[in-house]
Amino acid sequence: MRRSILPGTESTGDAGSLGDRSQADVTRDLPVPTARKEVLASWQRAVDTGADADKHAPRHLPPGEVHDRRHRNALADGAHRLQRVFAETTDDPDLLMGVFDADGVLLWRGGTSRWLRVADHLELVEGSRWDEESTATTAVGLVMSDHRSTRVVGQEHFNHALHSLYCAAAPIHDPRSGQLTGIVSLAGPVQGLQPSSTAFAASMAALGEHEIAGAHARSLADLRKNAGARLTGIRGPALLVDADGWVADSRGCTAPDAVAAPMEDIHQFVPGIGTCVAQQIGTGWLLRRVGPANPVVAELDLRGEPTLTVAGDGDDWQTVLTRRHAQILLLLAEASESGLTSARLSRLIFGDSGHLVTVRAEMSRLRRAVGALLTSRPYRLAPGVTLHVSEDASALDPAEAWLTTPDDGPEPLDRHHAGKHRRPA
Repeated sequence: MRRSILPGTESTGDAGSLGDRSQADVTRDLPVPTARKEVLASWQRAVDTGADADKHAPRHLPPGEVHDRRHRNALADGAHRLQRVFAETTDDPDLLMGVFDADGVLLWRGGTSRWLRVADHLELVEGSRWDEESTATTAVGLVMSDHRSTRVVGQEHFNHALHSLYCAAAPIHDPRSGQLTGIVSLAGPVQGLQPSSTAFAASMAALGEHEIAGAHARSLADLRKNAGARLTGIRGPALLVDADGWVADSRGCTAPDAVAAPMEDIHQFVPGIGTCVAQQIGTGWLLRRVGPANPVVAELDLRGEPTLTVAGDGDDWQTVLTRRHAQILLLLAEASESGLTSARLSRLIFGDSGHLVTVRAEMSRLRRAVGALLTSRPYRLAPGVTLHVSEDASALDPAEAWLTTPDDGPEPLDRHHAGKHRRPA
């Protein structure tokens, strides 16, 4: 396997420090100088898709699409702070930072003028794609696959053109939903590998998440300032929410953190308030009650495709759930008022607590489907919600391995749950 010379330097990307080539693990006929399973798996995927290690040609998006992606990204207001902190705190002249979106598209970058020229030579420019399909094995690609901080050094990169580099990357998750919204990556010459590079990338990612949370808090404050007065003229309970259903202000009720995203002329039920109608106000929505706030009775029918029917507000509604979401509802019903944390749900669903991001993303999607029937911190049925479950013996097939149950967890979900589970008002 050839060496590659880092543009603008006299150094070569020799991976000899990574181990004896004679002892290297092999993916098919390609030597991989590492025993790391995630790198081996990435190389295997590259081989399976016919990637050429001698061809480094990341795809590029047109400037207009790059602009749109920047504007839509949750980091739109915080990326410049990441660039500024990187520039002000980094004393390594041979270090480059890139901020990518969840698709691996580079949206922002920073570094010395010399290293930006190196980046240009490697096509590490705004709008270039660094997912596995475009650039095979890189730290960015691994984060997209595993959602964990990682580092790729020298010849662990699949493409020869990247052998002179080390790259560390960390995921940025949207604190509101838990979903991957971006990736911070640091790159430098392999001979200048910094042991703390992965920790540095993770710290920058944490700063990014802090910026997202701060921008969201400011947007809710602006909505409250500009439209909060509209609540004063309403008789009865009402909510002021943003476009995604996050509550900015309330009147006459104990407000949840969020409700289902409102839609024009579509009634939605909010526990503790009742059936509400949505009226758009500026960048947000005013939700006011138009129906009685009777006790909420929800029925989860598992005799076939999981279906949730909600009654008690004078305007019944129904939605089809995924089997995973039906499983989560059953777990929350079993937990009753005490609820379940993300870590506990991870253990009950996957058998360990290492899937917090997946759990939070699933809970975000479930709450969008059922609105304020659920509440958080910890996750649980909302006050006053009664859940009935109808199922037959084959409704939840344990052979599908929905649930890995630890010794101290509830029974496997292959027994009858007929009856009701209630969160007291």
